[in-house]
Amino acid sequence: MERLKIQDLGPGRALSVRLDGRLYASRGYAVYESEDDGATWSHRTSLPVGWKRQPGRFVRLAARLLRFEVRALAALADGSLVAANRDWVFHAKPGERRVQACNVDEAGQALMPPFSITVGPDERVLFGEYNPKTGHGTAVRLYVSEDGGRSFEIGRVFEGGSIMHVHNVTWDAAGEHYWVFTGDYDDEPGIGILSADLAHFDWLVRGDQQYRLCEAFDFGDRLIYATDTPLEPNAVMSIDKASGRTERLIETGGSCLYACRFGGVYAFSTTVESVSPDADQSIGLWVSRDGDHWTSVLDAEKDRWHPNLFQFGSLILPRGPSEKETLFFSGQAVKRFDGRTFAGTLA
Repeated sequence: MERLKIQDLGPGRALSVRLDGRLYASRGYAVYESEDDGATWSHRTSLPVGWKRQPGRFVRLAARLLRFEVRALAALADGSLVAANRDWVFHAKPGERRVQACNVDEAGQALMPPFSITVGPDERVLFGEYNPKTGHGTAVRLYVSEDGGRSFEIGRVFEGGSIMHVHNVTWDAAGEHYWVFTGDYDDEPGIGILSADLAHFDWLVRGDQQYRLCEAFDFGDRLIYATDTPLEPNAVMSIDKASGRTERLIETGGSCLYACRFGGVYAFSTTVESVSPDADQSIGLWVSRDGDHWTSVLDAEKDRWHPNLFQFGSLILPRGPSEKETLFFSGQAVKRFDGRTFAGTLA
């Protein structure tokens, strides 16, 4: 049985990990980098702080209330960073201590910043809009950058009412296409296939809560993922890439927003939301080495603050993957772990 030994790395929010194990984490709107599993940190860049989020700089609870955090970050091969908060998308070249606002084609409709950012082949950067408003009825755009994240054009448009938002876009190297994961209700959740040139899109599956996910692991002819739904009991699912046939592998006890591969270890975490049908209301960290057999290695408890105002209880995993088996995670609205980053090793 796998057991997790953890080390407190100090305040921060895990954002992204590279293949060589390099970790990026934020403290407020400042982004830091560690090349030694969190033993030392160097400041990389910072996002601008608008007046309405200023109180979040000084009080952790205010930071949670005001969502004073970097929500998504991706690192390019040359060391450039592309980051998003709740207001906009930004770019920083190596050595730039302050980010620059990306030039984004809004096409007459206000940009909804993303939940995740992806770097695909040839350093193409992609993200889909994340609109949190239920039933908004507006178009959702998938954006693409061909200049390392400095500017973004609309690559694809989901017509108004077809989806609520995009959770993630990932590259399938063997299939030479992108996977697009969408949410949230009725016909909106789904797993779509987007061609490498962005010209063609088809749904593999859609219209069911079992297809609502934020991240997936690629196992050749199938994807393995944990569901993200407050409407039904959550589970780890296996889906055949060709047929869309699914298999329910294990109940997770909570919705999943974060997952990452660390070397040969596949990890995901569960979240306590404001409403959930799951019997288990603890926050868990699960690991597997084969995608089929999963072990819970950490259980944590949501703190007392309201989840809608002061955020869901989550163990935040960075976007990856990494080829090192050092696990990284941060706590959000979790007793003992809130606002801090941790490294973990399995024994």
